[in-house]
Order: sequence, then structure tokens, then C-alpha cells
Amino acid sequence: MGEAWASCRRLLLMGSSAYKGEGLPEEVADVLDEALDRGMTVIVGEARGACRAFQGHLAARGYGDVVVGHAKSIRYNAGSWPTRMYGDDVNSRERGMIDDCDSAIIIWVNGSGVIAKNLEYLKRLGKPTYVYELSTKDGESRFGPLDPARSYSYERRSIRPRRRGGQEGLGEVVDAFLESGEGERLVEGEDAGLTGYYLNKLIMERGLEGVLGVSVESGVCRLRRLKE
Repeated sequence: MGEAWASCRRLLLMGSSAYKGEGLPEEVADVLDEALDRGMTVIVGEARGACRAFQGHLAARGYGDVVVGHAKSIRYNAGSWPTRMYGDDVNSRERGMIDDCDSAIIIWVNGSGVIAKNLEYLKRLGKPTYVYELSTKDGESRFGPLDPARSYSYERRSIRPRRRGGQEGLGEVVDAFLESGEGERLVEGEDAGLTGYYLNKLIMERGLEGVLGVSVESGVCRLRRLKE
């Protein structure tokens, strides 16, 4: 991104809650450190996953020029930095944070629809952005500038139970729900009981037992958020 990136002064750090890495990927950390060395003001989220990894890196660096963006309440602030409410809900918060930056580094996991919308908005605004894209399914990743010719739109797939090999699409459902800020969401499937079984299995595999819960009543499966 060359000169456009070098002239930026307000950097947004945002990403998927499904990111489970210990610290930041090396290439992401390198670009971020370059920005910090230039004294950029950092705007960072406070959700689980990528945002908290970003906060951990900033705190380890002892970086002070940071604003933590949140919606109605703040859940995490690793460096006791100043905070700012950017909106009443997740969508308005993230839109407000994007409006307030002039550049961004985004961690995008498993094609998350929430992050895809943010990438499309950053692209439309023409703000220099680096994207780290990761698939937990095959472990493949790539990192580079936001591609203005690429469509980052996302179509949610139908959830179709399979009696062998789990249930297709549930990973995206969990990721989108975590990022949405909603308290509860209906999860449609051909068999609500089977959907609930695989949701519970996925929650345990990801270590989210204290974060998410599942209930199946009257043929309806519900995914709900537990108190953090």
C-alpha cells in the first residue's frame, strides 16, 4: 500500500472472535509494530479472539496511544487505556470504529460474515487495510492488503444435519453469533435434537462451555450467550 499506508495516523485493529492463536501471527505483528514505531493512534476492539490478541500485543509493548472501542458496556481493557462508546450495538459500534480510523489491520477467520461486511465497508471507503485470512478447517492462511477487486460478501449456508461427520455450517453459525452481540439465536436444522447435539459438541471442542449454551424445546434449537 506504500505511500497511502505510510501517511495514515489512526489505525483500527479488529477481527474474528473465532481467532484462537496465542498472540498475533508473525506477519501481523510485524506490520503492527511498524505502525506503532511511527506513533500511530490505535483504535482496538474488546471482543474475544482477535481483538484481545491485539490488546495483548499492545500491552506487552507498553503502548499508550490506544482507544478501546465498545458498545453499551466494555468487557476487556488489557492496558487500562481510554475507552469510547462507538454505538449502542455491535453493528453501530463497528461501523463507528471504521469511520473513526484511516487504516486497519483485520484478522478474518473462517469467512465470518460479520467481518466480511466490515471489509466491504473499508473497501468502499478506500481505507488502506491489511487482512490476515485464516481457515481453521485446513490451517491455511494468507496475509496482505485488502484487494479492491475482490468481493468479500458472504452468503450464509443452510444448516443440513449429517449423521456422520458432524453438521455442516455450524462453525459459521457460532462465529457469527459470538460476533453479533445477540443474547440468543434460533438455529434451524432438519432435526433440532441433532443440531443441538452437534452445537454442544462444537462448544466443548472450542472450550466455550462458560460462554455459550444450547437448549432444545418443542422442536426448536436455541443458541444462547451465558454471562461472561
